[in-house]
Amino acid sequence: MKIKLLLLVAALFVSAKSMAQYGYGYGGYGRGYGSGLPQTPNPPPKPLTSDKIAEDQTKWMKKKLKLNEDQTISVETVNLDYCLRMSDYQDAFMKTHANTRPTQQELQDIRKLVDSWWTEREAKYQKILTPEQWALYLEKKKSMPHTNN
Repeated sequence: MKIKLLLLVAALFVSAKSMAQYGYGYGGYGRGYGSGLPQTPNPPPKPLTSDKIAEDQTKWMKKKLKLNEDQTISVETVNLDYCLRMSDYQDAFMKTHANTRPTQQELQDIRKLVDSWWTEREAKYQKILTPEQWALYLEKKKSMPHTNN
């Protein structure tokens, strides 16, 4: 009885090993996990440029808020100004903190500065948009691309 059980376990083990060879388990003919073929990793995505971020945000606003041509140009100018300001600030900050971590106070100061820029930007939006568009913007702004609302 013990020998039959031992033979059964051995047979199952051999069976499982042979199935793995044909791709039913780990590896075998390039199928499955760990096939032994070198995998080339996907290259990291290129960071978005200020121009691209401003363009994406302007497109979103044009579509969602149904901006006219003059509004689109004004909003695009505001978005580009804000994105360039953020990019310049980020570059300067990264240079000064290339080898050090920012302190908690520095992080709080950054949040305050960015919040003030955001408030300034939204004040400009409010002057460009109609009251109906502004209300719609406030309702939908959380889905605006490249923001942390």
